[in-house]
Amino acid sequence: MNQPGSSPITLFRARLWIGLGEPCDRRALFLAWFETRGEAAHPYIIFQYTLSGWGYYKENKTLSKVTPGMAFIAHVPSNHHYYFPPESEHWSFFWLLIRHPYIVSRFVKQIQDFGALLHIEADSILIKRAVEVLEHIYAPVPYDSFVEEENLFRFLIEYERSLFNQRYPQAERERLLQHVRSYVLRTLPQAVGVEALAEIYNMSRSAFSHHFKTITGHPPAQYMTQVRLEEATSQLIYTHQRLEDIALATGFANATHFCKAFRRHFQLSPTAFRRQMRSSSERSKQ
Repeated sequence: MNQPGSSPITLFRARLWIGLGEPCDRRALFLAWFETRGEAAHPYIIFQYTLSGWGYYKENKTLSKVTPGMAFIAHVPSNHHYYFPPESEHWSFFWLLIRHPYIVSRFVKQIQDFGALLHIEADSILIKRAVEVLEHIYAPVPYDSFVEEENLFRFLIEYERSLFNQRYPQAERERLLQHVRSYVLRTLPQAVGVEALAEIYNMSRSAFSHHFKTITGHPPAQYMTQVRLEEATSQLIYTHQRLEDIALATGFANATHFCKAFRRHFQLSPTAFRRQMRSSSERSKQ
């Protein structure tokens, strides 16, 4: 069964439709295949990656040309459409239509934060994950819903990673994170604040906070607390120190302050964390 106005190979599952090919009827492609209406109670997303040629994607009043190496993620229902214009000689692509409710909700959030369009290298891990989804559905073996769901989650995670790395380039991000991490660890047990780091960078506190979040995606105070908590986890695992001593050694005012910060970050208490890690270690030795 093919989509209207197209000549792809198309297959359907309850939570996933896939296709590979190119449109053969411009009017049918515009009016029928790329339908933007849908039930709000049953949303889905369409991922389409251009292999050759080009077409248009329009969201609200913004029109974008989609060329080879570009993809879009369309949320249905929403105010968008995409089409094969008369001036384009051809438009070849593959597409995934995903109905998995939780995965759709994650994609919708990313569309809201990063937009619908992105550039993806053909040899990227993200395209490899998309091809894995395609290959599993096309494979001449018994259908396995668990493998399908696993592949969809792997695709989702790599999509989120790609967006994050495009907005926050990895080399610059890691360089800044490592510098701040080293500074926080070097100055323990003192709990240095954002002001001290801002001074090193010859910036005001607000300017440095904006700079740090722009580069890394994290507020600096939150990351600095995370570094101190990670150091605390090492002491919980590898030492028998009291919570009060660990708290003071890692820049917290007291054990109460430390426990609140630890529970907020890890969703369990330091005592429970220590007990679980030691129990796991003992089982591994048996």
